[in-house]
Amino acid sequence: MKTNILLLAVTFLGMSVIFNSCKKEKAEDPVYSTEAAQDNALADNLFNDVQKQISDTHIKQDESTKSITDSSSYPIITIEAGDSTQYVWKATIDFGTDGVEGDDGRIRKGKIVFTTTGRYVNEGTVIIGTLVNYSVDNYLIEGTKRIENMGKNSNQQTYFKIDVNNGKITSSDGSVRTWVTHRIRTWVVGENTTGLLGVIDDEYDITGSASGVTASNKDYTITITEPLRVKVFCKWIQDGNLSLEITDSPTINVDYGVGGTSVCDNQAKATINGQEYTFYMH
Repeated sequence: MKTNILLLAVTFLGMSVIFNSCKKEKAEDPVYSTEAAQDNALADNLFNDVQKQISDTHIKQDESTKSITDSSSYPIITIEAGDSTQYVWKATIDFGTDGVEGDDGRIRKGKIVFTTTGRYVNEGTVIIGTLVNYSVDNYLIEGTKRIENMGKNSNQQTYFKIDVNNGKITSSDGSVRTWVTHRIRTWVVGENTTGLLGVIDDEYDITGSASGVTASNKDYTITITEPLRVKVFCKWIQDGNLSLEITDSPTINVDYGVGGTSVCDNQAKATINGQEYTFYMH
């Protein structure tokens, strides 16, 4: 018996994982490529960061009685006012060319430009973000992010349609990864609570898919087979399943519900060719 350590960065929220399994060593055991999982995690993480920059700025503007335009320090936020009654406007978030270190320690350069057709919480609001020479930690990010408030579903839950098109990530060494994703993000818990609790109890279910091409030109696709449950104040996925298909490799199935949804834990399980591996999200 021996312990095999396999690196598998599998997630729509951008996380790398390490999983362990005790099994009999076999000479014919296949070597599982993790490049696609790592590249998907990188793309998901970077484009999630784009959405965070957009949503933070949008919500601040929604809650303000005047323009939040700020040119005193980087990032410089510029709001081009449209119809103030309908909250139609355009924003530019400028991180400059030398780089700005955020509270999370990341270095951002370039600009995020987005337009919106209404308040973030209003049905029908469409937000479209584009990137201008934008990079995070020396990864140049290109593409378009679209967020649409779809209103209420049959369960009276607000849900958002989220798309990334023509996603492209270029590393400092010149290697290129491409990425596309289409997903639905549904507000399942906490939408109607108010005050401080109205923030900390929020939970969302995520469904959808992603596809891309790795730095070594391998195609892959990811499909969420059971909705992924995420909580605002837990950085790990709490429940749900997804499958990862890689060219010339076995399918990897991931189960995030190992520890249950009541506890914020980082444990999950991956199954490859019938072999189960417990892993821990970072």
